Amino acid sequence: MEKIFAQDGVSFHATLPLIWRTKTELSDDEITIWMYDNVTLLRALATIEAFQPENEGDSATGTGKTLQRLEFKIDLTLNLIAKLLTQTLTLPPARPVFLSAGGMEWICGEHTPMQGEDILISTFISPKLPQPLVLPAKVAAVRKEERGTRIYATFTHLNEETRDWLSRTVFRNHRRAIHIHHHE
Repeated sequence: MEKIFAQDGVSFHATLPLIWRTKTELSDDEITIWMYDNVTLLRALATIEAFQPENEGDSATGTGKTLQRLEFKIDLTLNLIAKLLTQTLTLPPARPVFLSAGGMEWICGEHTPMQGEDILISTFISPKLPQPLVLPAKVAAVRKEERGTRIYATFTHLNEETRDWLSRTVFRNHRRAIHIHHHE
């Protein structure tokens, strides 16, 4: 999928489970809970994806090796819990998306939002943590295409901490995609 709409800053392309719904009324309590959950998810994802040395014996001391084994066991436990959760969780259909700190672009099938409409986007950004990133947004652009309708929505109501962690996540994924592209 080619990015069509102009997005400020860095973005990355991925295929993510995504669902949206019209949401005109947002309470402060809902927004506060979503932003707290988003920050928790993005921070946890950053911790899980932190660089891990590939060779355990390279320069690790006895304590270092013990910590590496403990970290591996925690990663394995989280992975197993995530798999268990996804077995009972019905994920929305995965769609190709472009995600930036300011908005998201994707192609909808049959039911599409209207330009200017307030929506609530839920996307599962990582299979390692099967929890949705919940992002209030406004549909900035709509364009009919052969494969469906391309939507570009800009995020609204994000607090500073959520915006910061979303920026970090987008940058990390963008950098990873560049790294993979250069090593192919």
